[in-house]
Amino acid sequence: MIDDSNNILDTFNQYAKTFESLNPLSVLSFYHYPAILISPDKVVTVKNWIEGFVVFTAVMAELKFRGYAYSETESLSVDQLSDRLATVKGIVIRFKENRQKLERFGLAYTMRRENDGWKIVVGALYELETSA
Repeated sequence: MIDDSNNILDTFNQYAKTFESLNPLSVLSFYHYPAILISPDKVVTVKNWIEGFVVFTAVMAELKFRGYAYSETESLSVDQLSDRLATVKGIVIRFKENRQKLERFGLAYTMRRENDGWKIVVGALYELETSA
């Protein structure tokens, strides 16, 4: 297996930066379809770009309403499982313009290498345990 972890991480970081624009169309090319999106509240299967546009329009509208401005990531790691499959794990902190924290959660993304690069197949967001 050829180590492609730098390209995997670069793709994920490009996705994260693109997501900050809150433009649903701009993130769709980062996904392989069908894709699965998992949050603490629900699981959504996204069959194509049209469904992706609908899902991300709703997600991004809600973030705009809450005053979202940008995200920071912590503890990002890549586990390349094969030449064509990898996971990216880490922590995301979302902020408002004034650096007030909106939320903090864990992420685990499964990515697959296609002819045009690494694509997200499964995006899972999860609640982090609070330390006592």
